[in-house]
Amino acid sequence: MTALDSLREATSVEAIKTDLLRTAYENEGSFLHRLDPRVLLLWYAVFLFVPWLFYDTTVLLGLLAFVSALAVLSRVSLFLVGLMTFTVASTLASYAVVTVFTGDPVAAIQALLPFTLKLTIISVSSLAVFSSMSPKTLAQGLRSLGIPRQFTFLITYGYRMLPVLFEEYHDLVNSFRLRSDAPDSPGRFRWRHYVYLLKLSMRAFYPMIFNVAKRSRVTVEAMEARGFSHSLADEASTDLRLAEMKIRPADVGFFVGSLVVVAGIARLL
Repeated sequence: MTALDSLREATSVEAIKTDLLRTAYENEGSFLHRLDPRVLLLWYAVFLFVPWLFYDTTVLLGLLAFVSALAVLSRVSLFLVGLMTFTVASTLASYAVVTVFTGDPVAAIQALLPFTLKLTIISVSSLAVFSSMSPKTLAQGLRSLGIPRQFTFLITYGYRMLPVLFEEYHDLVNSFRLRSDAPDSPGRFRWRHYVYLLKLSMRAFYPMIFNVAKRSRVTVEAMEARGFSHSLADEASTDLRLAEMKIRPADVGFFVGSLVVVAGIARLL
């Protein structure tokens, strides 16, 4: 198998689907998954604010290394990491291209690099936290913080629908491929083949949206038949859902230890 074939296999629809679903549902063995979701959400809120306290590039690189280590422990999707890396690199490249016509590109990149690092730290923190929480724990954490259950149910339902949507979209694309003629010649760099796949993807999108709307209506009727609206105002139902949540010494140690690491990075670097 050549390097091009390996890359094509790694970036196929099936490989990306498997990688994303593994990140969303199979991270129960990760380090952050063992922590209380309320502590993780509080930690995330703090790290949305911490990078903006520093302007030194060395300190920001240290913070990026810290949150990157947490992302590795959280077993973040390689596809999401690659997409974020491409976004950061393309942003810096666009800065350089624009400043070529307006001034010194090196000086502009040096001036904008701290801002880009801050956004990258926040992005990596988001990947680490939300990749480590299952739909159930995320909904429980938000509900315990006072978020209405209607909103937390939407998050859980959206997660549950992801495998169905992926599978349905893949099946629609395959059905269109069976009923349409592929180009006789792929063209230079296989451009005709990729245009053909793009057209199929667009054609499969609209039937999927129609099926989602129809499935959502059926889900609403089924939930109402089981008393979903009545349970929204029931305190006993809320207490039952949040009964297993408990802040342990490991949760406090992680939060305090993160603050100590940040203080140590700021002092040493």
